Amino acid sequence: MAWFCGLCCAGKIVVSPLDGRSKATERLFNERCCKAPGKKSLHHFYSENRGATTNNCPGHCLNIEMSYREDRPSSFSGVRIVLWCVLALCIIVPCYLLWSILPDLSDPSEEFYQRKGVLESIEIESEWQQGSSIFRHITLQSNSGLTVKMTTRFPRESTAQGHPLVLILGGQRTGRDAVHQVSQQLPIALAAISYPNLDNWITEGVKRYDVRQYQQTERDTTPAVLLALDYLLAQSSVDKQQVELVGVSLGAFFVSMPAALDKRVTRTWLVHGAGEPEKVIAYRLKGRIESDVLRRLVAWASARLLAVESFRPENWLWRISPRKLVFINARDDEQLPLSSVEALHRSASQPYEVVWTEGQHIDTGHAEVVQSLVNLLMDRVQTSN
Repeated sequence: MAWFCGLCCAGKIVVSPLDGRSKATERLFNERCCKAPGKKSLHHFYSENRGATTNNCPGHCLNIEMSYREDRPSSFSGVRIVLWCVLALCIIVPCYLLWSILPDLSDPSEEFYQRKGVLESIEIESEWQQGSSIFRHITLQSNSGLTVKMTTRFPRESTAQGHPLVLILGGQRTGRDAVHQVSQQLPIALAAISYPNLDNWITEGVKRYDVRQYQQTERDTTPAVLLALDYLLAQSSVDKQQVELVGVSLGAFFVSMPAALDKRVTRTWLVHGAGEPEKVIAYRLKGRIESDVLRRLVAWASARLLAVESFRPENWLWRISPRKLVFINARDDEQLPLSSVEALHRSASQPYEVVWTEGQHIDTGHAEVVQSLVNLLMDRVQTSN
């Protein structure tokens, strides 16, 4: 039951019933309540206690008992509770989902070292000879659970000093097969690794849009390179004084991190790379998303989900100094905006070198582009220039 008290003293404004069913009560108040001088208007006051009055009412007010159910439907509070619950769920659920998939953006260096762990086992899957080179498919296993698939190509003839080492991190689908792009028989120790979880990434990740899978691959790539370097630099046929780390296309986005962390790397190559990953994503979405605003929004969201703030090369390149750093970029690159390429160059500290070449972005379908870049890089490695 609810109690209403009519207050006419001092003209105070209080709460009135919500519907017309209280008109009879209002008329009764008009006749019997608070006819004090100076009254501004009549209002109804809901009192939580039977018989309650206020100090401003001189006793002229009549307390009238009314049924709460008569003035307000019984389902009113229940509907309101349901609506508030739905609203809360609409806020909490998306926030939880974002929290669950957004990565930690703190410096991941310590995490990289822990994930690299210690080389625990080496499995030579296959071995064969071709010309003057020995090829091996190798699987490295860390005590942290990290698995790295690698292909090596070493000269059959060894030297007292050892051969210069070139470790390649190529495109997503090229992986450890990048060593086969070098057709020449050179006195260089070549190795290339596949991206961790690459098989799941290609066959399942794209189909299921598994953001966690992409994030794990990103976080495991730097430890994978570090673990591969541990194995390669333990080989007697490798010259420890010339260790070249090469990132090509997608690999150019990643190699700045292991190069910055591992001081054994004497020179780093970023081939057809760029900075500002969110702008690169937006640039490559042209033709797929017409709206510029929507394209930028999708690129921004993708960049955040893929944790590029922690991994963007601009945040790491300065740590490579004073060791050597070389950028190789194409003047007619159709996949990278020029402004992002230049932003990558500006983020480096001396000494570094920028080499511009003619042609388009490197791709296995562009045989001439691939071969010209291979020739350029291998010539520089052989001459230590």
